[in-house]
Amino acid sequence: MIRYGIFGAGWRAEFHLRLASLCPEQFEVAGIYIRNPETRKKYVNSPFPVFDTAEGLLAVLDKEHDFIVSCVKKTAMASVVTDLAKNGWAVLSETPAGVTHEEAAALAALGETGVRVQVAEQFHFQPLLAAVKNVLDRGYIGNVHQLQLSLCHDYHAVSLMRFFLGTGLEKPEIRTYLLPDPVTEYDGRPGRREPTLNDGKSKLSLLRFGDKTALYDFCQTQYFSDIRSSSFLLRGEKGEIRFEDCRYLKGNVPHHFRLERKAYGANGDLDGYYLSEITGNGEVFYENPFPGARLSDEEIAIGTCLLRMKDYIETGKEFYSLRDAAFDAEVAMEMGENIQ
Repeated sequence: MIRYGIFGAGWRAEFHLRLASLCPEQFEVAGIYIRNPETRKKYVNSPFPVFDTAEGLLAVLDKEHDFIVSCVKKTAMASVVTDLAKNGWAVLSETPAGVTHEEAAALAALGETGVRVQVAEQFHFQPLLAAVKNVLDRGYIGNVHQLQLSLCHDYHAVSLMRFFLGTGLEKPEIRTYLLPDPVTEYDGRPGRREPTLNDGKSKLSLLRFGDKTALYDFCQTQYFSDIRSSSFLLRGEKGEIRFEDCRYLKGNVPHHFRLERKAYGANGDLDGYYLSEITGNGEVFYENPFPGARLSDEEIAIGTCLLRMKDYIETGKEFYSLRDAAFDAEVAMEMGENIQ
């Protein structure tokens, strides 16, 4: 059983609560600390204990085995994580690791002091992206040198660049352009609404990590829009991967396969509605760690962060450190500061 407490009651906190509800055999929420009294009223019927003080929640946690998921707002994240970590608590912090260069540097330094903190960068663990990484690791397209993505914003995108290109902590050269991109918005976190035309912009950034490059193209509307599609293209010396589409050269013969989702619960299937695995070319490239649970890909990814956090507490094996998260936050900030 993985047991954790939650600081904050925003949108991200709701994912961690749903996971405990949908996978009760794996996750237990010891409680939620909600400072704002108005927000606490919304949780009056919550099946999980709600606390109006941090001390109240901490009192029901086991400092050695449990951990805290920090889901407070971005501007408070650095101070909350620092305070908890310095007092010996294991913390899974939501992103980003700092909203200023000073905060990012301080959190990176904190990570070198032996505190038990990891950051919940979930995009690495999204099923399709995890499957693509396994295709890459099995050598299908050889050494990679280029990534083009329009999939997620800022620090999330930087983390994926380094994840797939394998550039470590090498600082990139950055060129950024803001392009006019008015688009009709009709959906968002609260749900569907009356369509309105915004005066937004998309951000186009070229990042050069030595002989490897990443092209970033994103507008915030993409997260909740079917009229602004996402894209992902990874190129190597022996082939390329474009989302589910994999092309590679073996000997002097080109080959092609698609990554296929093996899901249940449709067309009369009575096994339940869930993703089982992702396969292709006769191989399994991804297996869902929550078989049978009715979870979205995002929930699977966040749940995987919780699994990795438990393993980190028990073994010390990092999966996304403060050092890495602060680096990605720094690069993301520089993307916004190097506008041409």
